[in-house]
Amino acid sequence: ETDERGGVRTPKEFYVSPFNDLDGEYRMRLPLPDTALALSIVLARDGKAPFVATVSGRCVPATTREIVRSALAIPLAPLRVAAQIRFQGIRLWARRLPIVPRPQHHPQEAVQ
Repeated sequence: ETDERGGVRTPKEFYVSPFNDLDGEYRMRLPLPDTALALSIVLARDGKAPFVATVSGRCVPATTREIVRSALAIPLAPLRVAAQIRFQGIRLWARRLPIVPRPQHHPQEAVQ
């Protein structure tokens, strides 16, 4: 569903974090990049935003050379992000934020 500002809205239907249940909806701004990239995803729940993620940057062609250059420029970025996510989870757990059990998953088959 599209909102009044051209963003996309969709119900939260997947389990992402043990600190967030499935209530709410995601509001996403995912415009096609021009010279700059600016994306955002907001979890909206009861008029509040308990989770906001943004990505911004400059656009470059996805050539083999650029991909290799980026990977070599910041080779440990994926490990750093994984460590930061776990660190934040430990901080939330230490603050005694309630843990939400993973809901029962209903398997789906891909349409071919």
